[in-house]
Amino acid sequence: MDFGGKTSITLLLANPTASSIIAAIAAISNSAETEHWEGPLVIASSPSPTFATYPSIAQQAVLSFRCADNTIARVAVPAPALSIFLADGITVDASTITTLITACISQLVSNTGSAAVSFIGGSLQGLK
Repeated sequence: MDFGGKTSITLLLANPTASSIIAAIAAISNSAETEHWEGPLVIASSPSPTFATYPSIAQQAVLSFRCADNTIARVAVPAPALSIFLADGITVDASTITTLITACISQLVSNTGSAAVSFIGGSLQGLK
């Protein structure tokens, strides 16, 4: 949920679990998780999104990873924190998202089921 109360769904394909990816996204997002499902449904009783430079879930940092079979897996960070970008405010600075990159390389898979092996890059997408 963003600061304006809008919600979206972020889908992740992971093996064996997406828990580290979810936690790493939460650490660099101005949005707040309202619920997630991986096993039992987890509902956040009082989410608290942040009003910041990119407060809307329509604004996403989209990160791309190359997988072992040369397919691409992507992760979207809704309402990303400004601190993850280079000075242009658009290009993701890989040095600021090392926890998320590590989580994705160990757990993220593409639609083919192939594991992510390297981070390609990321950028801001959506309306400013």
